[in-house]
Amino acid sequence: MAKRFVLLAAALCVALAMVFPAMAQDDATPSAQALAFLRSAQKEDGGFSNGFAPESDIAATADVVLAAVAAGEDPNAYLTGEMMNPLAFLGMQVAGGEAGSVGALAKVLSAVAAVGKDTAAFAGHDLTGDLLAMQSEDGLFGMGAFEHCTAMIGLQNAGAALPDGAVAALLDLQDAEGGWGFMTGEAPDTNTTALCIQALVPTGEADAVDAGLAYLGGIQNEDGGWPYQNPSDFGTDSDTNSTALVIQALVAAGADLAEWNDPQDWLAGMQLENGAFAYQAAFPDANLLATIAVVPALEGVPLNAWMPAPVVE
Repeated sequence: MAKRFVLLAAALCVALAMVFPAMAQDDATPSAQALAFLRSAQKEDGGFSNGFAPESDIAATADVVLAAVAAGEDPNAYLTGEMMNPLAFLGMQVAGGEAGSVGALAKVLSAVAAVGKDTAAFAGHDLTGDLLAMQSEDGLFGMGAFEHCTAMIGLQNAGAALPDGAVAALLDLQDAEGGWGFMTGEAPDTNTTALCIQALVPTGEADAVDAGLAYLGGIQNEDGGWPYQNPSDFGTDSDTNSTALVIQALVAAGADLAEWNDPQDWLAGMQLENGAFAYQAAFPDANLLATIAVVPALEGVPLNAWMPAPVVE
């Protein structure tokens, strides 16, 4: 477990350095090309669509902020013709009460922390306090493990201590296979499991982390990628979103990616000529959410890379 914390700390130092102005990234890198594609799709309000609806989406925009910072770019400089940027869009949403769900608020909290802004005074809100107030009596945030771990990661990035019951509630949701399902009672999936591993690594729950990794190892495809679930009624081909999240979990846990069949290689192979990434080989068109998800994974930056201090007292 010590190795995991050392590697996570190293990633943290790199990520924190990225908050401040740095040398421009090589425009030829896969991450830079992906971010250039995303900027070409930016909305006039400064936000980004999730690809399912035309308007800007809070969660997708927050994820773009994390992707930009992970790749050493400044999302404050992502200005539209209306001189709006992603942080301005997020601020407007928070001020207008649009970040009312656990998942949306937690993602905004991580994004604000990643760029070094004051999470206690963002758009007139104490984001950490608002999120803590959403914990239920059973210790959970939201409707299941995915939202709960998103909240844990947001609090970690803000440097807040995890509240009583948060870790225990998550451990109670881990199933016999070692994985976690998106909603309480659902079968485990790679996305939720990868998110929960990242949330648990800083807490020292080594057994739960190892069980989660074992679940992921058992359903990795031969090409090096991961499906959403296996078995699944919707196919088990590798997809970029799932593979990206798993890579972030492996990095957080201090795993050697070479021992996991170099999944970043498969991921990089899904990039299109325009810089975007496809979701699956069977769906070769540009996919906004896939493109957003891939950047931090290629950069080897976990979702809670911006936590400034231990979060469990």
